[in-house]
Amino acid sequence: MIRRLIAGLIVVGLGVGVWALWPRGDSDTTPTTSPTAVVSTTTTTTTTTVVTSTSEVDTTTTSEGSNVVTTVEEAEAILRELWFGWFEGIYNQDEDRIKEVVGTQAMLDQARASFGAEFTRGPTEGDINFGSIELLQTDQECIAVWASIDVSAFRGEGSISSNLVILRRDGAHWKLATTWTNRNDRWEADCDSQLEPLS
Repeated sequence: MIRRLIAGLIVVGLGVGVWALWPRGDSDTTPTTSPTAVVSTTTTTTTTTVVTSTSEVDTTTTSEGSNVVTTVEEAEAILRELWFGWFEGIYNQDEDRIKEVVGTQAMLDQARASFGAEFTRGPTEGDINFGSIELLQTDQECIAVWASIDVSAFRGEGSISSNLVILRRDGAHWKLATTWTNRNDRWEADCDSQLEPLS
């Protein structure tokens, strides 16, 4: 009972803090590709799903044989796989690993800039937990998903954020293209842009 009360007070306190810090006015029109934007902003959600085990997930096709992701569960599995590759690449300072999961030079450059970032330990897929996930757009070539992600297990307490993530199809795989800090930012053009050769 006391634990629930403490948890409730923490959620209320975080909610007030997020409300106080929430940006007002026009949305920023610049995508945020910094990994700190993905993990350093503390937010909260009233619905939390904690995944404590990993499983093999085929992110190439859905059960109907197309590339279209139609469920939150499919989106979560794809996001977990990609963010694991991102953090594993940064932790090991492995550009080749990063190139497996990113589709833009900006994302690759941000990962390189984060080499040497502080981790409490090496990441695992099971350490990447999601709160709320919402599909904003999904088709054969692009997924726009708003998601809360918690990587506190290997980045330290409070490494929780909510971001709009654009995923683009690259052959048989989905890749991280851009991230936005506000769900109402002008991200739509990201779904029409071409993936770039990485250098």
